[in-house]
Amino acid sequence: MQTHPHRRIEGLKRAAAVPQRPACIPLPSSKMKGAKAAGLRFEKALHKALPGSIHGQWFEFEDQDGFGYCQTDLIFPLGGMNVVIEAKYTLVPGAHSKLASLYIPVVSQAFGGEACGVVVVKNLDPRYRRGRIYTDIQAAAVASLESGYPTLIQWSGQALLRAKASGREADAATYTPQSQWRVA
Repeated sequence: MQTHPHRRIEGLKRAAAVPQRPACIPLPSSKMKGAKAAGLRFEKALHKALPGSIHGQWFEFEDQDGFGYCQTDLIFPLGGMNVVIEAKYTLVPGAHSKLASLYIPVVSQAFGGEACGVVVVKNLDPRYRRGRIYTDIQAAAVASLESGYPTLIQWSGQALLRAKASGREADAATYTPQSQWRVA
């Protein structure tokens, strides 16, 4: 499988949401199968689990390298900020950096407010992840804002929105290759 490096924003001048796929971006040529189809089903299920989320928003932007377009998986408005969500059936290298260097700056500029990033995966590959795995969107978003870098949720259908009545967030699981899974 060939991968292409993603665009990195440098010197963002402007960004705006656009109502549909730009005419210069071709539609997928055939019906998706296999891993791509599973990934799209996962993304759609995640959208359904987050009422009020925006699925597949296109943006146009201009930075020091010229004009460009990008499409987010999901954007979830939460407490005055926008949580930009990258949905991955299986965690892959580059998901966090794509959020940090492309989607978060574009969404923040386009919507004129604070934005943070969360990668949500179904399957974890321990080779590509470090640090905490969050269990809900609020805790993951706060941690992303505090650290300045996208966080990670492993999602298998559980509720991602926690009622504030409990007064306590669920503990996040932590994994490092040198250790076993543990609750932090």
